[in-house]
Amino acid sequence: MVVKLESKRWKYFSEEELRCKGTGELKMMEEFMAKLILLREKVNQPLVISSGYRTPEYNKRIGGSSKSAHILGQAVDIVCSGTKAHTILMHALELGFTGIGVKQHGDHKSRFIHLDTVKTGVEGIPRPWVWSYK
Repeated sequence: MVVKLESKRWKYFSEEELRCKGTGELKMMEEFMAKLILLREKVNQPLVISSGYRTPEYNKRIGGSSKSAHILGQAVDIVCSGTKAHTILMHALELGFTGIGVKQHGDHKSRFIHLDTVKTGVEGIPRPWVWSYK
């Protein structure tokens, strides 16, 4: 079932790539999207989003953390590797993204950088924080 919400427009990013893959819902935070757009402009290359907003139910179904920034509409996973991943990381740090997850092993199509903007002090979510995926 796809839930249709009012149309939102973000330069460089489509609603479809940001919607929950399980329900079609879309609840991205405007402040996060403004920072993501700045990142896109600094990188000066398209950013392919593999995961944006997730409902809590869908996030649980795919094994995501119960405290995932995706369910807050404050996170994306960007498909990238190599030099592009390095460039994204440099600019993400400069722009103040507070959560950075790195998966740079395995098939190149499955490599990504997770970025979020969860604020310091949110209970149970340490920030700033950098981690790698197994």
